[in-house]
Amino acid sequence: MTEVPKPLRDRSKPEDAASKRAKIMAQIQGDYLCHGKHRVTRANHKNVMLIGRTRTGKSCIKMLLTDPTKVPDELTLKSGTREPLFESFHAHDNKMVLNIIDTPGLFERGTSEIDIRDNETIMRTIQFCINMEITKFHVICFCIAITNGINAEDIKSLELLIEFLGPELANNSCLIITHCESKAVDQLETYKQELLQDHFFRSIASYFKLGIFFSGSLNRDDYNNGNESLIDQYVTISAYRERLIELFTCLSVEPFPICQMLMNQISSTHDELIKKQLDTAKEKNEEQQQIISQLLDVQDSNRTEIRDLLERFRESVVQGEKAQVEIQNQQHRCEKLLLECGTNMTDKHLMNSSQEK
Repeated sequence: MTEVPKPLRDRSKPEDAASKRAKIMAQIQGDYLCHGKHRVTRANHKNVMLIGRTRTGKSCIKMLLTDPTKVPDELTLKSGTREPLFESFHAHDNKMVLNIIDTPGLFERGTSEIDIRDNETIMRTIQFCINMEITKFHVICFCIAITNGINAEDIKSLELLIEFLGPELANNSCLIITHCESKAVDQLETYKQELLQDHFFRSIASYFKLGIFFSGSLNRDDYNNGNESLIDQYVTISAYRERLIELFTCLSVEPFPICQMLMNQISSTHDELIKKQLDTAKEKNEEQQQIISQLLDVQDSNRTEIRDLLERFRESVVQGEKAQVEIQNQQHRCEKLLLECGTNMTDKHLMNSSQEK
């Protein structure tokens, strides 16, 4: 059956604007896809902080992300990272930018408590991030080397570090065990179970809510000797790499605001100093009570001993008053720091509201 043509009056109707726009835009977009240069796309930023001792393989984690075929440099006697290091990496397949902050080595001295220098290091790292206009962390990685193991001192250091950073970071925290390039899958599962069942580690296991991960790199000695084990190592670390990138680029992980971390640290430091001053005040008060008791027991004729006791009493009172004044000053400093922190982070947020990192 012959198709009946449309009436001339219908074919002569003017084309509506919507149809014209669609045709024109199809031409423009097609030309850009074929001939457009210097493509620019919007990328999501994910901020990752690496925490751990020197030589735990934090730098190798970054190398693994960018090029798993690269062999690390020979070990030297030089110390590792001394200042916070910020580097950005572009994940092309999901249009994300990984901002990785490598912290200087922490709790290096093997003591059972975090040294004040460790606290200063963390504070310096956070200030560094604020200066870089990084306002939040997506993932905090606590790194330990399988070659060094993990002992009671490490656990104690991690406990104190967690207390210092704040328990709220648990939702953004993971543990990365490094130098695992030659480990089989069943060995990794054994390590996980050993950790989870370890008497010391159990106290902090729940903090790493993002999980336990592994990392490694091609072994320098095997490379120097031309060992074929390098192929197995490459396959192994490539699997580690995929899981780490999936973790770092995960969209379901809610970021943790740096201002909250900073406030936690200010509050923690404040509480520690207040406790110290209160202990001093209590100690001086007990000392004063002891001196009063001694004065009551001293005979009137022993004027020299009375004079010495009174001098000690006056000194104790002065020290106690200083402790009370320091408590008040510390409270004022803490309030001021918290206010400044809130103001600074608000200003940063307003300045970067159009383009978040």
